Amino acid sequence: MKDEKYSFRIREGDKDIKEILFKLNTNERSDFIRNAIRFYANYQDKINNIDNKLEKILKRLEIKLENLSVSPSVSQSNDEENQKTDETEKLLAESVMDILSL
Repeated sequence: MKDEKYSFRIREGDKDIKEILFKLNTNERSDFIRNAIRFYANYQDKINNIDNKLEKILKRLEIKLENLSVSPSVSQSNDEENQKTDETEKLLAESVMDILSL
C-alpha cells in the first residue's frame, strides 16, 4: 500500500506553529505532526471534560471567595482562632484560583 501524503500551509496567524516546526528537521516534523494529530484525536474529549470541570471548580471557588470576603460576621467577637481560620481559607481559595488560572 502506497503511503498517502497530506500537507497544509502555515498561515499568517500561525506563528506559534511555525516556531515549533522550524526547530525540527523534515522527518521530525512529520513524526511531530502525526503524533500531535493522534494525541488530539485520542484525548480531545478528555481535555474538554477536564476544561469543563475546571470551569465549574473556578465558579465554586469564586462564589466561596465572595462569601468569605462579603459576608458580615454574625458574632462580633475577636476570637483570634476564627480570624486565623477565615484568613487561611481565603488564602487557600486564592492560591487554588491562581494555580487553576495557569
